[in-house]
Amino acid sequence: MKAFFSRPSKNPMRFAAWTVYYILQVVPILGVTISPTAMLFLNMALVLMISSISYDAGMKRRCIFSALVCAVWMLMEITTDIILRLIGMDGWELQTAGTVISLMLMFLLAIIAGHYAKRMDRRDIPFRYAVAVLAVPAGSIYLMHNIFLITARHEEYTPFAIIAGLLLLLLIYMIFEVYDRMVDDAEAHEKNLLYEQELELLNRHAQEREAYDAEMRRLRHDMKNHMAGLLGMLQGDDTKQAEEYVRWMLRGTPECRADDVSRTGNAIVDSLVNHKCGIARVEGITFEASVFLPAELPFQGGHLTIVFGNLLDNALEACMEVEEGNRYVTLYASYEKEVLMIAVTNPYRGERRKNRVGKYVTTKKDRRSHGLGLSSVEQAAEAYRGQVDADGRDGVFRVSVVMYGGEGQK
Repeated sequence: MKAFFSRPSKNPMRFAAWTVYYILQVVPILGVTISPTAMLFLNMALVLMISSISYDAGMKRRCIFSALVCAVWMLMEITTDIILRLIGMDGWELQTAGTVISLMLMFLLAIIAGHYAKRMDRRDIPFRYAVAVLAVPAGSIYLMHNIFLITARHEEYTPFAIIAGLLLLLLIYMIFEVYDRMVDDAEAHEKNLLYEQELELLNRHAQEREAYDAEMRRLRHDMKNHMAGLLGMLQGDDTKQAEEYVRWMLRGTPECRADDVSRTGNAIVDSLVNHKCGIARVEGITFEASVFLPAELPFQGGHLTIVFGNLLDNALEACMEVEEGNRYVTLYASYEKEVLMIAVTNPYRGERRKNRVGKYVTTKKDRRSHGLGLSSVEQAAEAYRGQVDADGRDGVFRVSVVMYGGEGQK
């Protein structure tokens, strides 16, 4: 389980679940008779329950893990049983030896898996892929059960049963590999979305800078003529005409530009904050930002995109549910003593959703295209030994993020 899951839970009920599981493993050795089918489903149910209580993981991953482990265990038990029958064991001796040997083999596999498996937070694969993966252990259990029944009546099929068991074990091993590849593909898809967002932000920032530079070049080009005209008006004491001329020069210039909100020099942060500020003003949301960051930060651009993008997206989305006049977003960001601190505050309406471990989750419908909510922010912060604190009460939602640049990325 430590090889397959990465976030242990501190639920005290896990001790009771493990105790029941251990007792169930000892029952056959004590001579208590339980049908193989009932034993299989009991094992699968207990493994699913233990993984649900002991680790924070998605339901699809827990179901896949439970089915694969129990399928491997059943294949090992049946293959071991057939081999022991082949060498002449039977009765209580066969049952005891088969149980102990299969337990030892499973323990050995657990050690190997724990040593070689990837120990990291893994994403769940899409539902249709999960169903396809689950079909393999389910089919293996069905096939091996019937092969065992055939072998019990016709001993001449014993070599075939042993080979079939080993081949099915190999197939299940391949499913573990395929599952890892599917998870890698899901994670790669997420990273590609982040890279696309980052490139879009950089492109928008470049376009904004290009337009700003073009405007400044035009103003510098016309400045001499404007100043000459104003000088003539002032020398002729025509202050009213000079005032109208100045107003004409300022005409069309917005009183508050979105790109005036953040001018740190960091293309990712500036483009994100300024873009979200523009969206907020169009929607009638008061946007206040205090951004004190250097142009260069020791964080990957993708991680900055995840953190600022998701926090501001969630804040703006929550404000859209609030009546006009009470909509606001405040952003504070600073980088001092190699510590990045970000805080976002916004009002909200209704109840914020939490998962089963008490963490807030995103409410956006298009999750594949708009990040992964606070869980994605937490993963980005954890990459720099940081943390995320979210609190919603009295209609105000506050999120604080701390990331440490000096220690480097994990």
